[in-house]
Amino acid sequence: MGMHVKIPSEFAQQAERRVWFDRQHAEQMLDWIEDSGQRFLGMDVAQKQDDGNWVLLLETLDLSRQTDNFEAIRRGRDFLREYDGAGRMFEPVWEGRST
Repeated sequence: MGMHVKIPSEFAQQAERRVWFDRQHAEQMLDWIEDSGQRFLGMDVAQKQDDGNWVLLLETLDLSRQTDNFEAIRRGRDFLREYDGAGRMFEPVWEGRST
């Protein structure tokens, strides 16, 4: 995945790795994406290993063809619930909308 507008500093400070978040903060990012009128494109998920390394999982949510942003956000929340677990981190992907 990969299109991002500049992330607000209050979220950047919560990221453990660049724009990767635990479930709680990923849900807050979805709120911000929705409230600020950004277009939600999907989400990647990674698993922290015992040695401290991160592995990108094959499970990914690609909503780049989804035209209804409300539905995309809802599916993002479902994805978070389904793939949440110990050591899991999520990367929401969005693009800015010109107003």
